[in-house]
Amino acid sequence: MKEDSNKNDATVPSTQLSDSLATIRASLTVHEGPLPSPETVERYERVLPGAFDRILTMAEKEQQNTFEQRSTELTLYGRNVFSKMLFAHCGQIFGFVTVVMFFSALAYSMRLGDLTMFCTLFGAGAFAGLAQLVRSFQNKNGKAS
Repeated sequence: MKEDSNKNDATVPSTQLSDSLATIRASLTVHEGPLPSPETVERYERVLPGAFDRILTMAEKEQQNTFEQRSTELTLYGRNVFSKMLFAHCGQIFGFVTVVMFFSALAYSMRLGDLTMFCTLFGAGAFAGLAQLVRSFQNKNGKAS
């Protein structure tokens, strides 16, 4: 049986092996950035005249697109931050105006001497303040409001 398996084995002469290895050989050139090395540019120009100008134009367009995209992103980010800040401050301004109006109504009711109106306004304010006091104690104890 060993004789049969040896007869089926194919051997490659050393000259054919070296020729095969020579045809497989390849080279790889790597560069960073949008522009190739000067040697590569020379080869491009030999094969296709004007190729390097096209590469430069492509790199310039890519840089311009990147600049415009980042500029747009920064503009949108700035608008988003401003709108969030404005929204937060609108709530504070509304609360301040409400408190000023409330105390103005209290002062007006005191000036008129209307005890019913004064007690109603003062009671509503005290009730709102009591609700806020309860919420603050709940938050300190770790309960969700």
